[in-house]
Amino acid sequence: MASSNGIPASATAVRAATGELPILDRAAMLETVENDLELLHQLIEIFLAESSALLAQLRAALRERKREPAERTAHTLKGSVSNFGARRAAAAARAIEDEARENRLDEAERLLPALESEIAQVCQALSQFLSEPAG
Repeated sequence: MASSNGIPASATAVRAATGELPILDRAAMLETVENDLELLHQLIEIFLAESSALLAQLRAALRERKREPAERTAHTLKGSVSNFGARRAAAAARAIEDEARENRLDEAERLLPALESEIAQVCQALSQFLSEPAG
């Protein structure tokens, strides 16, 4: 179902719910790892290495109309970005997960570009975080 501006209603709801949230929540990132910067760096490196493959899996599952793999992969992405306090990306993944769960794969596929954009921003912010001097 599309809103009056042609954007899927669920995408509009995600945007309204997340507003102007930051890409990352550094305090949440550190809390997730109990202030262990070495562990945080490891989690970031794993995410940066695996996020492209997860998005490709999600894209393929949606294209092939495979509900369960789409739901599961969106759930995995949601959990991964949540480690970094990336609430906008988590909301975008959750919207796809919810649509897939309800077998609305066309709608889930329409939401994919927003998730891909959010994940790209998260990856850029995480890469920048890794390049910052410690201290």
